[in-house]
Amino acid sequence: MKKFILVMIFVLLTALFIAFNYLLWDRENKVVELKNLENANASYTTNINSQKREISALEEEIDRLENQIKEIESDKERLSEEKASIQIEWAETRASLQERIDFINTIKQHADTNVLSAPLVKWAEAINQGDFRQAYLLEYEGVAMVDRTVRLDDYVEQMSRTVRRVDITQVKVDRLRGTGNGDIYLDVTLDVKLPEEPDMKSLRFTEGVNEIYVKIDYSVSEKVFMISGMGNS
Repeated sequence: MKKFILVMIFVLLTALFIAFNYLLWDRENKVVELKNLENANASYTTNINSQKREISALEEEIDRLENQIKEIESDKERLSEEKASIQIEWAETRASLQERIDFINTIKQHADTNVLSAPLVKWAEAINQGDFRQAYLLEYEGVAMVDRTVRLDDYVEQMSRTVRRVDITQVKVDRLRGTGNGDIYLDVTLDVKLPEEPDMKSLRFTEGVNEIYVKIDYSVSEKVFMISGMGNS
């Protein structure tokens, strides 16, 4: 009987020992699992925080782009309004310009050639008097300095060697030339006399009849007509 009791005690102790070891093993496993969970949670938390930062950055970028879109749309609307305003202004300016061109063309039909040719007459008189400097100033009065193809000294030298006298025999208003932009052109017939020994290399006119055109402009400040171009017809 004692042996049986001892055996039972031994078995009980063994069972308790095994159970105790199992509990220790289970506890260690749970500790490991808890640590793994803690590490996983920490990783998840880090990832979540990272994702939150990225989302926040994207939201800021979206806000910035939306503001840019609004600015672009505002600029587009403003430019569209400016374009419309410029188109209206251009149309009005064009219409006004066309009215002036039509007005000038009408004047050309009824203009007094004596008035229009006044600067040309003065030019011929200056040449006949040998005042080639004055002739230059009259011929290029309506031409900007940067657009003048001949210098004063060269003009005086050329004309003094190639022209002795110029007489205007006929002046007519050109009804066709310049109608598109309202310019006034005169068709002029000259009777030219050359010196006895002209410089043949720099001849501008030939002996006798010469047909030329003269462009006439009006000086608002001086309130006179002036020559702004001259050439062979």
